[in-house]
Amino acid sequence: MGWIGTMGQVLHYLATVRADRDENGSFLVRPHGSVSTFMDSKGDDAECVVSGSAEYRIGDRWANLSAGLSSTSYGQSVRVI
Repeated sequence: MGWIGTMGQVLHYLATVRADRDENGSFLVRPHGSVSTFMDSKGDDAECVVSGSAEYRIGDRWANLSAGLSSTSYGQSVRVI
């Protein structure tokens, strides 16, 4: 299962769980392209889709991002095809 919501909700979740960041301050999410916005929209209000394979790093382990987001009141779980 994937997740759909806004980029602001994704960033808020990652900050709340204290996900790890790289040297530029960006959250560590893999694989590249597993979080995408619609029609190249930008900013916190940009609608985005998180694939079921997306993971974020927290401490010494990787955790499933769409599963974590699905446990919140933000956005909605979706089947990404």
